[in-house]
Amino acid sequence: MDKQATPDANISASSTAALPFPTTFYRRQLPSTSISFSSPEGRVVFASAMASGGTYTFFPLIEQLQTQPEPAYCGLTTLVIVLNALAVDPRRSWKGPWRWYEESMLNCCVDLEQVKKTGITFGTFACLAKCQGLNVNAVHGSNSTVDAFRRVVRQTCMASSSIQTQPTSFLIVSYTRKVIGQTGTGHFSPIGAYDEASDHVLVLDTARFKYGPHWVPLQLIFEALLPLDPDTGKSRGYMVISYDGFDGTQTGNETHLSHLPLSVMFGSKKSKDYLRREYKQYMQGLEKKDAGQDVTLDSVVSFWTKNGTDSNHVWELVEQQLQPVDLADIAMVDSVRRLVKSLIKGNGYASSIPPDMLSTSRECGTLPGGECCNSSSTQHVSGRVLEISPAEVLYIIYLASLPLDVRRDTVYKKDKDEANAIGIDDTTREQLLAEAALISYAIETCDVDII
Repeated sequence: MDKQATPDANISASSTAALPFPTTFYRRQLPSTSISFSSPEGRVVFASAMASGGTYTFFPLIEQLQTQPEPAYCGLTTLVIVLNALAVDPRRSWKGPWRWYEESMLNCCVDLEQVKKTGITFGTFACLAKCQGLNVNAVHGSNSTVDAFRRVVRQTCMASSSIQTQPTSFLIVSYTRKVIGQTGTGHFSPIGAYDEASDHVLVLDTARFKYGPHWVPLQLIFEALLPLDPDTGKSRGYMVISYDGFDGTQTGNETHLSHLPLSVMFGSKKSKDYLRREYKQYMQGLEKKDAGQDVTLDSVVSFWTKNGTDSNHVWELVEQQLQPVDLADIAMVDSVRRLVKSLIKGNGYASSIPPDMLSTSRECGTLPGGECCNSSSTQHVSGRVLEISPAEVLYIIYLASLPLDVRRDTVYKKDKDEANAIGIDDTTREQLLAEAALISYAIETCDVDII
């Protein structure tokens, strides 16, 4: 985990109890194993790295470098830095009309309140990155060698001066601070540069309230990847994160990507993983009972309404995204909703959906949490969340529960002329399939380690 909450394990509770104010800290002195980036020696190393082409990824990363806003947020902040350095559009507003990644958007695989206490694991970092549409090549330190790690460092950090294009991949490390003589335990940070002459890497530390950017011998940082994380029983490691700009909404033959498509409609509730496990077990039970039969809409409705007793239970699985600000995304959300409503009408089990689930809070004119509207935890955010009915969510969960080929046939079976009449094209169909794929992925991986 990327725990940073305890500044110094050597200070006991009894030694602080008598103090009139809690003990506080202003930064830490770097150990002799590290070279401060801004020191005279650090500048010499940087000049050497720049002369040998080892600063290819430095400039995009340093433009986005920021201090983690919570003591245990180093994993989230590292990912935010990489996302913004790769110029990934979050397709959600940050503040005002601006779209920009910040930590609160990274909630697809985690409960942010829990992250504040415990940080995230190596596997959860990979999950978060994939949910943002990134390609992830994750390697546990125990499955690598220092020579293999050095090759990856060279491949990501080094480039000829004749190369004018921006980098499309960055290297991050999850390591144990104690190995390099620093205080604290697990930590995440991007690697900003490599000096081949001295064999040092530049760690762009996200905990800048503690340590600024610094150079560390490559051999030593590799050794820091090897200790086991007590929360997972696995070693830490490194990841190459890249982005190809493709969000998965492609027509024609399927393309198998190492990342997930982007959602314009939902955010996941990782804290409700136990519900995903219950639903996964429920679906497995149906498979055994009705061998060879595909799941039906009414069986999905039965689970996610608690047999018709709770019309808001479906919001325990997902929550609405914030309203998009891009006109194309606004139009896409509207198109997907029209398609889902049309598919619901054409389903033979549509009558199993309780009538009060067919309308959004705005459409039924009641306050959030009323009889015919959802009680999503984000509904109160000044009307900024998407308007989508619980019935539409149910149907997308139903699609996610179908085998991939059946799911695609279901979405594409609508008559072309009828689809054109309501403004539905193949791009809309693919986005709906992407939304279902994300929910399917969350359910399938709720009880497994993804790396």
